[in-house]
Amino acid sequence: MVFKQTSIFVMACCHGFVECIVEMKRSGELVKYGLVVVSWLLNVCGEDQAVGHDVGCASKKMIASSSLRNEVQEKQLKVVVNTFHGFAHNCLCQLENHPLYQVGFSNKDLETCECIFSSSNNMAPLIHHTSEFHWKQFLDLHFSQWDSDKYLELSKVCAKS
Repeated sequence: MVFKQTSIFVMACCHGFVECIVEMKRSGELVKYGLVVVSWLLNVCGEDQAVGHDVGCASKKMIASSSLRNEVQEKQLKVVVNTFHGFAHNCLCQLENHPLYQVGFSNKDLETCECIFSSSNNMAPLIHHTSEFHWKQFLDLHFSQWDSDKYLELSKVCAKS
């Protein structure tokens, strides 16, 4: 039986921990995944959060026209483009959405998810023909190990301080 998963939508914090994974089922409904993750972020993390997204300028417009609009404004969510993707945009978009021109982003490139996806590409040959259950199980195992590795790296940094 072929199932309808197309991909996953991931949110990670600036330290590289996977915070939220949403299973994508139909490629024609991609907009809703970003909204689900933003809603989750606002409910769990609260005020003064930021989202770096490779289509941040489009996401900002989408959020502004969604039912999340008021909550996003109240909780002061910032939506920007990732550093690498930001340079492909036009000049006005870069000035408004690039983290280089925003307060609070330091020297973060906001490309953490690119690293996460790069590591998860090793899973593709293992799960390509598996059942839906095993697909989810292998991905859960992979991302649990990813987070464990990040905790280990962070603890080494803290121990040196």
